[in-house]
Amino acid sequence: MHAVIENSDSGFFQYWDRLVANDPVQNPIYMQQRADSLKIKDSAAQFTDRSFLVMAAEEPVFGCSLTLHLDEQGRKCIGYFGREASSYINQSSIQAPTNNFRPEAVRLLQAHIGQLIEEIQPYSIEYLDPVCCGVMSPITQVLLNHGGRPVPQRSQLIDISIPERELYRNMSKSCRGMVEWGRRHLDIEIVHGDCFDVSTNEHSVSSNLEKVFTDNDKFIYESFVKRGNGFLVQGRYRNELAASSLFVHNKKTCHQVFAENKSGSLDRPVLHALIWEAMLHSKGASCSQFDFAGTAIWASSKNTLRPEDFNASSFGGERHVQLRITLKHTAD
Repeated sequence: MHAVIENSDSGFFQYWDRLVANDPVQNPIYMQQRADSLKIKDSAAQFTDRSFLVMAAEEPVFGCSLTLHLDEQGRKCIGYFGREASSYINQSSIQAPTNNFRPEAVRLLQAHIGQLIEEIQPYSIEYLDPVCCGVMSPITQVLLNHGGRPVPQRSQLIDISIPERELYRNMSKSCRGMVEWGRRHLDIEIVHGDCFDVSTNEHSVSSNLEKVFTDNDKFIYESFVKRGNGFLVQGRYRNELAASSLFVHNKKTCHQVFAENKSGSLDRPVLHALIWEAMLHSKGASCSQFDFAGTAIWASSKNTLRPEDFNASSFGGERHVQLRITLKHTAD
């Protein structure tokens, strides 16, 4: 017997925790987003949480993180606390060896998404399909049928549970060379706990990135870092900040949020050494996966990043493609 339960139902969060614990992607930002966002007064008032689960008896099969909010023009928009809506699967519910989902669960999931679209009549929907286990989410098919446009987002997923020597050997020769150059010439610092501030001190993100973060983002990232589930890596060359990168994790997957290269005075890339230190730090924090997740790489206004400045695949691991689906003007 399959059924849908929403976040207002009793027992929802118990089942939700069970689902995300068995989700193969383990995106730490989405896993903590709701709890942190609801601590912000304006955020709690702005967003209506319509997240739901598809159950098979007492077992969660699918989950969808989804909120409704109004944009500046007062139009209804579906996402998730300022990000894209997304979905999760219970890995143990996938039917081996075909990686197929249970047909009854798929039908119920797609029907509920269709009902929400019909009920809300949103102006826009932003959805991130994690493509779990190489399988496109059934939600994506519904959005495509409504005219949604897919955009692939490449990410690189690295198994960091292996020994450090093997992890180092899996990097390309040029990547290892840039890591070693950075370790010799940069003063690298890992900032965590109360030392981190998203905007006001030397252990902060840059003014360029600070402009991009919403107030919700700033609170989320500070919350991650200050409770021990995130850290900022900074590299200085001759006492000048050359590069920085922010990471969050859930002690399973470490997720790179952003990286910025400010190395206008240097003639070589500097991010590689910071990434390597981040991999080792997250490995020490009990993470088994390191996810570049299509990270935005920023350059200072004085310097344009070249392709060789940062290539996630040079660190080894496997390429993974997610789909970002955008659907607009669904309302009459």
